[in-house]
Amino acid sequence: MKTLFDLVSGAQSSYGDRVFIREKYGADIREKTFGEFYSDALSVSAFLRKKFGRAVHAGIIGPTSYNYLVCYLGTMIGGSTAVPVDALLAPADICELLARADVDVLFYDERFSAAVPVFKANCPNILEYVMLSDNTDGDITTLGGVLRSFPPQVSERPEESTLAAILFTSGTTGKAKGVMLSHGNFMDNVFCCDNESTTEDVLLTVLPIHHVYCFTCDILLSLRYGTCVCVNDSLMKVAQNLKLFSPTIILLVPMIAATICKQIKNAAKANPDIPIQAIAKNALGGRLKVIYSGGAYLAPELISAYEELGVTIAQGYGMTECSPRITSGDLTRKSVGDVGTVVKGCEVKIVDGEITVKSPSVMQGYYKDDASTAETIRDGWLYTGDLGYVDDEKRLFITGRKKNLIILSNGENVSPEELENKAEAAQIAQELMVYSEDETLTLELFPGKELYAGKTGEETANEIREKVKALNKALPSSKAIRRIRVRNEEFEKTTSRKIKRKQTFKGDIL
Repeated sequence: MKTLFDLVSGAQSSYGDRVFIREKYGADIREKTFGEFYSDALSVSAFLRKKFGRAVHAGIIGPTSYNYLVCYLGTMIGGSTAVPVDALLAPADICELLARADVDVLFYDERFSAAVPVFKANCPNILEYVMLSDNTDGDITTLGGVLRSFPPQVSERPEESTLAAILFTSGTTGKAKGVMLSHGNFMDNVFCCDNESTTEDVLLTVLPIHHVYCFTCDILLSLRYGTCVCVNDSLMKVAQNLKLFSPTIILLVPMIAATICKQIKNAAKANPDIPIQAIAKNALGGRLKVIYSGGAYLAPELISAYEELGVTIAQGYGMTECSPRITSGDLTRKSVGDVGTVVKGCEVKIVDGEITVKSPSVMQGYYKDDASTAETIRDGWLYTGDLGYVDDEKRLFITGRKKNLIILSNGENVSPEELENKAEAAQIAQELMVYSEDETLTLELFPGKELYAGKTGEETANEIREKVKALNKALPSSKAIRRIRVRNEEFEKTTSRKIKRKQTFKGDIL
């Protein structure tokens, strides 16, 4: 298998009548097989080729759904390029990304219908709009109409080097860049690990589909292994859908994993006569065996907490520029502070403390940004911007971000992420950030409502001071927190809920 066409057609051949996608459809549950998915994707591919007579750039916006995935993969298996866009962005920001990616056609979820006039006014190069609806709606082109009008047909078949997708990063410190991933990039990442799933497994897809972590590890791996994918329709309904679909596997970011764990512990406190493992099993759907975590730091305490609940949680590491996996969680051994084991076919080299990667999964470059590409890929090595090291067993350890490194006047280098992780483990605040202010290591925090519930402002301040004092005792004096700022509102964040490093600080000195 060399391309995504091979992957989708191969899934149809191997698992044709098995259920690929299960999702809520009104009051019912709709099921679509691997065979139906292949057929519908071919119809989308035929539509694009006959409509435009060439490969196009197709924007896609909306939450995860069968229709979304049909258009996403239907675009790529016909040799065109998909451009998935963050559905939480403002219409003006969406327009900016669509224009930068030279989008010709836009597939949009019907809840974005009101924004279409904005797109049309600001994106004159988009020639066709297709609503992700099963119905035929007057003069509006819909996916349902496309599937009925264009029989499945194999059109131009892509090559390994064909540009499959442009995915915009959601960086916390600068302008989003368009990562160009080829069919070969995706396929290498799909096959960089083995024995991750089976046809008997059920996966609940929770993360945003425009993220490559979700697309590769939820959707593409399920096509490889013949795994059933159940669609979580809302972050507010994760608990409900765990019970509804009873998954065996789920991919999460640490924030969601921590929230679920906290809900289980609260339920256990309210029901002291019931073993917490039984409460957890019921809350997680009864069959969950593994959680794969990525996208952010995973606290060792959270790994241990899930172990007590009878669930293995494994951490991996990657980036959009590497399709995304660089490491994968090893279920055969317990994490010792690492972020997983380097995957097959990937080389890791540490250059001046920075993690660099060479792999067939590494992107072709940033779209229309040669300067950033040359800065990031040098002599075939991807410079990740992360600081860390790798041990003799190919386990990777992250110590911070190079661009965030604080260099004090005494020459000491301080990684803010290292201090932030320790502060989070000490439960100092709901949200926090470390930075240098006038050559002083400063911890700015938003206490939140739960940690200091029922306490006065003075009591909260005193407890925060004591926690920071205890934290400093465990740190070298050069890394000690010398100033505390407390803010009364949350930090500004990206749509993926990562705190933006570049923002106006508002905390009062404690």
